[in-house]
Amino acid sequence: MAQPVDGLYLNKYVDPQLLIERRNYRADFMQVLGSVPAGALAADGVRRNKLINNVGFRVNNTEDFEPKQMTGKNYIVPWEIYDTEPTSCTDDEIRYLAFDKRAAIRVKHNEAFQVGIRNHVLHKLAPDDDTDDAMPVIRTTGEKDINGRLRLSYKDLVDFATLVKTWNLPVTDGLYMVLSPLHMADLLLDKDASKYFYDRTFYIDPVTGKPKGFMGMKFFENNDCPFYNADSAEKVAEGTKPSAATDFQASTFFYAPNTYYHLESVKSLYKPETTDTRSKSPTSEYRTQTYGIVDRIEDFSIGAILSAKSV
Repeated sequence: MAQPVDGLYLNKYVDPQLLIERRNYRADFMQVLGSVPAGALAADGVRRNKLINNVGFRVNNTEDFEPKQMTGKNYIVPWEIYDTEPTSCTDDEIRYLAFDKRAAIRVKHNEAFQVGIRNHVLHKLAPDDDTDDAMPVIRTTGEKDINGRLRLSYKDLVDFATLVKTWNLPVTDGLYMVLSPLHMADLLLDKDASKYFYDRTFYIDPVTGKPKGFMGMKFFENNDCPFYNADSAEKVAEGTKPSAATDFQASTFFYAPNTYYHLESVKSLYKPETTDTRSKSPTSEYRTQTYGIVDRIEDFSIGAILSAKSV
């Protein structure tokens, strides 16, 4: 019977396993994202068609009908490339360590991918700013806190949930809000929760400490919600460090049927130390590259709640 040993085999064995692990990994809110139909996958990205709805509706019609053609458009959403930065490892390190550092490095790259893709999904689905009513960014109106912002209140949630209901989204159980840590804390301190309800378990499960649903929206919590400029409501660019003086973290809303997430392939890029003919201590390098995509199908039914600045 084969016995397991430390270390990993060549890329042709490693990469399929990494793809399985990365496809199976989904932070709690990522589990509800839509998938890409197999027929839509192509070498250059994800192909999809969109019919332009020109169907009219009449009441008490008295004239003959004239049929109209329904036209459409096709889109190609290109693949995204997710890279981990290369890590080097010298022969001296391998010789004097009591564990297989090369194998440990591969594990760390997988962990870095999981954190990175989670943050990317949150950032990609959030609206860019507050200029589009179909992708609103609303401001909080609660009490002032010590960080120069207004807290998230019960009224803010009601206002946002009411706005979402006006969109008449067909899948009513596909509404999700990912709360930022500060907004989660705001709900725990919210006086209106105890005014309108017996206690704050309306928002929070007292056993697990996780947020619950609200007016048809299901809640998640995540530390890495995107940041917005508190004055302009513009989303801080991905990978850019937010300014403590001007930027606040926002809670984000998405309609799950309007999203998709897919990982297509993984490559392990490995440069063995046996090819290093010049270094005193031969050095190996390793990184991964993954092709995938996360996006919204339409520029509609997403949003954010941003902390307003207190005066």
